[in-house]
Amino acid sequence: MIEQLLPEVMDIDHLTDREQREVMVVKHDAVLGPIERFIRRAFVWAIVTRSSDVHIEGRGDKNSPTVHIHIRSPKGMVNMEYHGDHGRHFESKLFAVTGTPQGGSTGMTVSTRFSMALPATYARKHGLTPREDNPYAIDMRVEYIKTFDGFCFICRLLDQQRRPALDELNLSYTLLHAIKSAAEEPSGLILASGPTGSGKTTLLNAVLGYLNDGQRSIVTIENPVEVRLRGAGPIKQLQTQGEFTFARALRSTLRADPDVILIGEIRDEETMRIAIEASKTGHLVLSTVHANNAHETIARLVDLGADPLNIADSLKLVLAQRLIPTYAGSLHERTLTQDEVSWLTLNGMPGKTKILEVDSHEKTGKVAMIEAIQMDDRMKQIIRAGNMDPTALYRVAKDQSQYESLASAGVRGIESSHCKLKDCMVSLESNTDAQTNPNMRIRLASEHNVSLSEVAAAIDATYVSRDNKGGDSVEKILSKRKGGLCVAAV
Repeated sequence: MIEQLLPEVMDIDHLTDREQREVMVVKHDAVLGPIERFIRRAFVWAIVTRSSDVHIEGRGDKNSPTVHIHIRSPKGMVNMEYHGDHGRHFESKLFAVTGTPQGGSTGMTVSTRFSMALPATYARKHGLTPREDNPYAIDMRVEYIKTFDGFCFICRLLDQQRRPALDELNLSYTLLHAIKSAAEEPSGLILASGPTGSGKTTLLNAVLGYLNDGQRSIVTIENPVEVRLRGAGPIKQLQTQGEFTFARALRSTLRADPDVILIGEIRDEETMRIAIEASKTGHLVLSTVHANNAHETIARLVDLGADPLNIADSLKLVLAQRLIPTYAGSLHERTLTQDEVSWLTLNGMPGKTKILEVDSHEKTGKVAMIEAIQMDDRMKQIIRAGNMDPTALYRVAKDQSQYESLASAGVRGIESSHCKLKDCMVSLESNTDAQTNPNMRIRLASEHNVSLSEVAAAIDATYVSRDNKGGDSVEKILSKRKGGLCVAAV
């Protein structure tokens, strides 16, 4: 039985017939019923386990393909296969739930979506938090691709109820202060960079949520729209397609009385020019750009046709984000490999042969590593001078209080968030400039023989004290601490 392939979904069969139909309507015949019930259970299991994606792929014989089901759960990918005679029905069922026409008119690729809703009592039983007594609604963003030997559906789960607020992102006090300060500006440009799946959309939507106070007119321009915004104030969400490009949508938006504009991605010169124009004429603009790190993001704007003077005048904050897995278990000391020592040295953290690291393969979730650059006077001065070299930009950013490179943020994650060095080496770009010019946090860790986590805590404590009109300096706080085992200390 195909239904036996899936990990247990508690109590779904105990729902009433009406409740099960509201989750997803399925056939009851002996042949196709088990497949449709499996599809329903697979998506319900993905929802209750807080998984991010469901892949359903048919390969082989056109009429009875082998179907591979992959669910990207917080603990890793869960893989299943169906080898029966009716694998083609997986494709038919997903076309049906998404309302996609089937036949010769179906394109090679189709971007679509569908929704599911779990009963509120069932959702609560599984640790989910529906709004009041409403059903727990989930949007599925679906990308269909016709492959050379079959089909593929990639379904991204967009859980509106689990969308974290800015204060719930577990950011340091210093970084949170920098983000809020930039967001509270009446105009300007805030940029986030990172690959697909790095959490930059979640981060920018958390900033939007912070600004969504009923007093600001908010417009989003995306492809596709991922988060449905709700609020008392005016909210307009636009989805680009065909001739309705980002640039065209943005030009129209400027006539729609916006205070805050979210652009899904700046990918061409025209969109870049209009975004900067908007940010200089009384609008706060949030967007994403493809770049490897925060200082390269600034240099990337010139490649997109932005004038350095306009960048200096409009840009407020740049964020580069990656997500790194976390693991269960306790920390254990181990010896670093030569490759690990080389990676740490390359990123300005030499001199250690051992590390305290979690000793487990059980994943518990992911944590964000964020490199942030504020546009202070020194940064604006170097940009206005036309010096957009990433090395020059880094040498200014490295002394900002909120700044930590992606690599040093990863090492801090090993110390405090149960991350692993191997994941950091794979997912976090190195910064070779750090080898000869380490950032302020690495220097403080080395000078005081403390961990990067202790440095971060001291900087946060200093900022909290400063906001409360008192307190010690970072150096004074660190001088009171004793050194421990830490990869950042020399």
